[in-house]
Amino acid sequence: MLDKTVFEKFDLLPMSYSKLNSFSNFPCQFIINKIYKVDTGANPAMRVGHLVEEMLHLKLKKDELIEDEEFLIEMYKKRLKREFEDYHDQDNLKKYISYIPQFYKQCSPLFEKLGNYKLHSYQEEIKTNILGIDFIGYTDFIFDLDDCLFVYDLKTKARMATNHSEYLQQWVYRKALQEKYNKPVHCHLYIVTPKKYHIEDIEFSDDIEIEIHNKLKGMTSMLQKCNTPEDIAL
Repeated sequence: MLDKTVFEKFDLLPMSYSKLNSFSNFPCQFIINKIYKVDTGANPAMRVGHLVEEMLHLKLKKDELIEDEEFLIEMYKKRLKREFEDYHDQDNLKKYISYIPQFYKQCSPLFEKLGNYKLHSYQEEIKTNILGIDFIGYTDFIFDLDDCLFVYDLKTKARMATNHSEYLQQWVYRKALQEKYNKPVHCHLYIVTPKKYHIEDIEFSDDIEIEIHNKLKGMTSMLQKCNTPEDIAL
């Protein structure tokens, strides 16, 4: 078991996969956001993914708003524009506003595939423990097929691609859900671009668990050597 007091020292508990990923792959961002607690905010690319998720959730739960999809799309386009009215790159903002109806359209196959299944939850809080360190996370869409759970994580991207870190994140989610519900959990990435979609069925190997453990051990080792945020920054 790892020493959780070093995480408590820098107010990093509960941990999340996003914190671990930020530490491993974006150390400057990790120091600014998670050590110095500076909120650098979102950008249109990040925010549009959240908005399209909300739209898909409305569709999956058959909300009355989806009866007029043109109105729904325009509502979310205006919302993104309003949230970033002072954004420094307005051309980039316009691009992502134009992506909203395209991303939403590419979500239709997921609705057609799973729309008749029971939507178990959306943005469900999940918790687990890895090597003595508490983790928390929030899943996208979980469908209950009685004898198992299907997890679909929506990823909106300008270009079609998968990222290894997305597999690691889903491993953490699967671990937490299997512990919580005591049934098999099948994880999928639902990736959409403005022009196409792709469903990635995730098969986990033992190497995934080893990699996450090694990342967490490396983070623990670094934190043990530091006493102040300045130590980490240096």
